Amino acid sequence: MANFNRIASSYDFLKKIIFGEQIEKATNHFLNQMPSNSKILIVGGGTGKILGNFDSSQVIKYLELSKAMINRANEVKSNATIEFIQSDILEWTSNEKYDFVITPFFLDCFNEDQLNSIFLKLKNVLNKKGKWIQTDFYPKNKAQVLMIKIMYAFFILSTNLKTKELANFDLFFEKHQFLLLRKALFYHSMVESKIYQNIG
Repeated sequence: MANFNRIASSYDFLKKIIFGEQIEKATNHFLNQMPSNSKILIVGGGTGKILGNFDSSQVIKYLELSKAMINRANEVKSNATIEFIQSDILEWTSNEKYDFVITPFFLDCFNEDQLNSIFLKLKNVLNKKGKWIQTDFYPKNKAQVLMIKIMYAFFILSTNLKTKELANFDLFFEKHQFLLLRKALFYHSMVESKIYQNIG
């Protein structure tokens, strides 16, 4: 799996240069849908800017492979109770159940076989009728597709990413029995944030 240690210190700067505040707005858009006392699993949260959006009643497990990213996330001020877990999602196991799973710009790092394993794993730790907040790239035209290809080329060089193209995330959510409740579009509709409910 790709490791983002090398670019952790510049990751937020790069995001802001290319996308302005749109990535953060998309990532945070549905967080207000989570009630107090929610038990939350964040997978691939990067530098942890998302953590400033939770209240003191919420309990978060923060799963991230990059130690450098976890170190930066640890510096973010948050009211929630947070446990950081350094692990590869493909190797991670848990018997706990969560009310929400959040994957911000994370699924785009995996091929279809890996995604099937990830979906099975995350569905298994989500409570019945639990919700999944997914935010990622959904290119709509040739220019956006080209931009995604350039981004993949950069991450392949800088993080040893093996994946070269976006999977069709919608098909995976449908296959694994998740119902799309709402979605919101950002950055010329290239970025989508979606909230799903587990119905399987």
